[in-house]
Amino acid sequence: MDRKIVEHLLRKKSRRWIIKHLKVGDRRVERVFTAATAFGYLGGVPLPAYPTAIFPEPVARPNSPSENDELLEPKKDWIKQRLEVGWRPITVLEELGLTVPRSSFYRFLHRHGLFQLGDHYRRVVPEIVHGPGECLQLDWGKLRDVVDPVSGKRRTLWAFVGVMGFSRYMMVRLVWTNDVRTTLDAIESMFRELGGVPARLTSDNPKCFSLVASTFEPLLNPMFERFANHYGVMIECLPPREPKKKGKVERMMPYVRRLYEAHGMEWAGLEESQSYVDKKVLLANERKHGTTCRRPVDDLVTLESDNLKSLPPLAFEREEFGEGIVRQDGHVRFGNKYYSVDEKLIKEDLFIVANQHQVLLYHKGKLVEVHQRLTDPHRSKQTKPHHLKPWEQAMKDDSLYRKRAARLGPDVERLIIILIQQGHGFIDTRKIWGILSLDKKHSADVINRACRDAIEMGSYSYRTVVSLCSISAKGKAEMPTLRVEKHQFTRPLDEYKKQLELIIN
Repeated sequence: MDRKIVEHLLRKKSRRWIIKHLKVGDRRVERVFTAATAFGYLGGVPLPAYPTAIFPEPVARPNSPSENDELLEPKKDWIKQRLEVGWRPITVLEELGLTVPRSSFYRFLHRHGLFQLGDHYRRVVPEIVHGPGECLQLDWGKLRDVVDPVSGKRRTLWAFVGVMGFSRYMMVRLVWTNDVRTTLDAIESMFRELGGVPARLTSDNPKCFSLVASTFEPLLNPMFERFANHYGVMIECLPPREPKKKGKVERMMPYVRRLYEAHGMEWAGLEESQSYVDKKVLLANERKHGTTCRRPVDDLVTLESDNLKSLPPLAFEREEFGEGIVRQDGHVRFGNKYYSVDEKLIKEDLFIVANQHQVLLYHKGKLVEVHQRLTDPHRSKQTKPHHLKPWEQAMKDDSLYRKRAARLGPDVERLIIILIQQGHGFIDTRKIWGILSLDKKHSADVINRACRDAIEMGSYSYRTVVSLCSISAKGKAEMPTLRVEKHQFTRPLDEYKKQLELIIN
């Protein structure tokens, strides 16, 4: 390469041209140019005949150990022992207790042939053993891209695969999406094909199974949890990034694609492809499995079917589900209706499950409220009494304020409602209880009449009502008692009333 660079330099080629056509770096061209100038090749000295090198070989560096190698050499046996029992190199470096750069440590391992020690320990994956009827492993995989002949749009066709852990019996369902309803329908059809229910479902952490993945305890999707409770099956959502723990179904995904490849690229609909896959899977289940050397269908029929739980008499009721954010008024929207929750959940995300009769509201996997489903087309909001604001509760017919006021009279209740509305959300209980406590001094009629006069006057205050009550009571006390004395010339008052009526008529 050095000879080619010098030859191009003698032909007056530019450095950029040499870098582009010889695929070399700028530094190497610069180094060769400097050396060629020093040896006089660019000044007229002819190049030596090929294959003689145009530049002398560089003097090899003395093979002296570095400072890091001198530190690591006494620890060589200790490092070797740890690597042989399966320690990772980075763990060995951390436990050395020496201030050695990681790159120097790795070069030391490579020079002494220690880097590959313990690989057989790190590659070992414990075998996953299942008993008959114990586990059904589930997984999705992309099967192919499909172009809709009607719309011309490209869609992804997914294969939802289930494998029984003991017999290795495989089932495949072709789906467009992995939403909750589609997934539950697919699992239910697998139960019917098996003729029973396994003890456990094992899968990853898609949203249709778990809302929040976790290494220790995932937050399960309430819809999936209700489905599992109906069929009496346990849920096992694996930790994130641990596909090895369901390897029996993971390794089947390339196999399913291989079974479908003879179908060709033509597309005749989902039903046709599902029928094709079913025929292929039927043949696959009748072949000997490469690991067990037994036919999966035989193990399913003879050993595993007796250990499956029986299907429940009723199918799982199809429920609606959705997600919503709690609005500022404390309601969440579902099905174009609004349902109340605690005001502490404002701006929080809720998961909603509904059937024909009830609406269940979940927050982070916990049931927080249950409502009767609104079916009246003229109602759009349902609010529970304990979710009402204090002033809204006070306006109800059965509120404490209105019940107490109704005992004293209808005008007292009218004035109390006006005082509640007057606060714009703030209830001045001092005014209200002041008026309601007047029954200790005055009769209900006096209080009711005073409240009616206060409303007519437009003065809605406790002081006004108290003054009117006092005036009414004082006037009644000062009114003189008329004495009607009998006399021979005195006529009853009724006679004068009759005469007055005759005059008017």
